[in-house]
Amino acid sequence: MGKKILLFLFVLSVTSIMLNEKALANQRLPILLYHHLLPEAYIADNESILDNGMVVSQELFARHMEYLYLNDYHTITSSELRGFLYENQELPPNSVMITFDDGYLSNYLFAYPILQNFGFNAIVFTITGFMQTRDQEFNPDRTDMLSWMQIASSSDVFEFASHSHLLHTFNNGISGFVSASIDEARSDLILSQRRVQNRRVFSFPFGQYNRQLVDMLRFNGVDLAFTIHKGYVTRNSDPLLLNRFTIYSNTSLSQFQHIVRGNYR
Repeated sequence: MGKKILLFLFVLSVTSIMLNEKALANQRLPILLYHHLLPEAYIADNESILDNGMVVSQELFARHMEYLYLNDYHTITSSELRGFLYENQELPPNSVMITFDDGYLSNYLFAYPILQNFGFNAIVFTITGFMQTRDQEFNPDRTDMLSWMQIASSSDVFEFASHSHLLHTFNNGISGFVSASIDEARSDLILSQRRVQNRRVFSFPFGQYNRQLVDMLRFNGVDLAFTIHKGYVTRNSDPLLLNRFTIYSNTSLSQFQHIVRGNYR
């Protein structure tokens, strides 16, 4: 009888391990990408902004975050993502990652208080050469950038990482980070890494990359890099070519729900 009980417990233990491994292998993490936020009133009064799909209204962003909060979503940090990809750690149920590219002042003015209210965190990928030495007065007709003081004062919510230093340029459909020589790209990365809190995380300017740049990032200590390819991140994803879902001005709440529930195909 004792041997049968031991055998049963062994089979139960093996089955539990297999189920946990299967659940981990099947986890699909949505990583959300925002850029610039503005209150709806300012968007409605500016035709050029109306045509810019990257400008999401503060009110829509709040509805997105409220949905995550009311449905018990967990916003993960880069450290948790690293554990998932490199150490086979399981993510909490209903995990999602929130990211912002570029480092606009609007992230501080409009996203920060909403995220703070819901107890969420996010990563801001800053173009460090564009950050300001003093706070800028808000002007809805401009896309002003964060100041270093605002970066410091919002670090309870935001992780700050690199989106290049001065190579966030675009010419003939090619980003400056891609068109630069590998030595120029490396120098730019190192300058940017010196100015951010998290040197191990990077977002490709305009989502563009090549294998030489990926290898250069790895050699310089980057172990998580983000593209703008649409899709989920799984345990088998390349940590240096991570997918994200860009959120646009016309991304409705129902479409947002579809993405974060893992239903996008």
